[in-house]
Amino acid sequence: MRSPVELPRRAESARNALITYIHDHGLTTGDRLPPYARLRAEFGFGSQTIAAAVESLCKLGVLEVRDKVGLFVADPHGGNLTGRTVAVAVRPLAGSAYAATLAGFIQKLLNERSCRCLTFYRNSTPADSPHPALSEFPGLEQAVFERRCDGIISLCPFAKNDQRRLSKLGVPCCFIGDDDHDTMPLAVVIEVKRFIADAVAALRRAGCRNIIQLCTSAEQLALRGSHPPAMVGNSYDGGKRIAARLLALPEAERPDGIISDDDTIVSGLLSGIVTGQLPQVSYLPNIATIVHAELGECYPSDRMILFRQNIETYAALAVGLLLGVLRGDRPEETQLFYRFDPVR
Repeated sequence: MRSPVELPRRAESARNALITYIHDHGLTTGDRLPPYARLRAEFGFGSQTIAAAVESLCKLGVLEVRDKVGLFVADPHGGNLTGRTVAVAVRPLAGSAYAATLAGFIQKLLNERSCRCLTFYRNSTPADSPHPALSEFPGLEQAVFERRCDGIISLCPFAKNDQRRLSKLGVPCCFIGDDDHDTMPLAVVIEVKRFIADAVAALRRAGCRNIIQLCTSAEQLALRGSHPPAMVGNSYDGGKRIAARLLALPEAERPDGIISDDDTIVSGLLSGIVTGQLPQVSYLPNIATIVHAELGECYPSDRMILFRQNIETYAALAVGLLLGVLRGDRPEETQLFYRFDPVR
């Protein structure tokens, strides 16, 4: 495979623009590109810059120039080049198989669409700031202002002032996350509040009368609402601490139904309940929670009420929504909603 030719920065940008044009318009081998004059006008580059980009793509076998005829696609995938660059803003992955899997699917889907993926990891926690600034993802702010990315997919809802800055710069950002956030204008919204309502109904049908929800922070509880009542704890160890608090309650006061959309907390909770009680005690509540189609969680309890989510599905929704906006499409809906399916 021939290696890409190193180009000056503007010529490299023009080459990326040509690759993007080929993929956006679905051009394949033998298709003709517009004349040079139109390419210069569309991309805003001068004649020498366009010529250098075309020469590079010809050397890689992507394009061919036919004398007195025009410019044609030889191999749209020649050189394995990428066109657009998309930044992915991710929360810390430690202890979260969900976040790692989602980030992986986003990168895979972007690569399949001939996009370069730049990943930036948050250096703060939701407890520090539920709506982080760009500066909380080292390198992201600089990449945005140096125009090294065309758009952003974020697993965190950015602060309002940074949303306005991105809009002013013309850098679209698609958020993937729960509906307990102040959702961004372009988003794939995961309907956690509906899951909680569905989970309450399912637990009621199972005979539960004392139902609580688990939240990762007081801020999350404030956004989700205090019905059903909640206990706050984060991470696997947080789940174990909640278990210890439940076991310390008089038996009559322990909840018989628990709701959580966080599988890590549920794993810690069950571990704490199973290992923390005396042999003569047999407290095991019904638990409504979410399983990921790709991860195959397995819980040591026969009292689970499970709802399934498909991580790749909403990764694909976000990638499709962002790339559509970058192509200049006008989507009918700029917020797409994802609902969990109960496991039968």
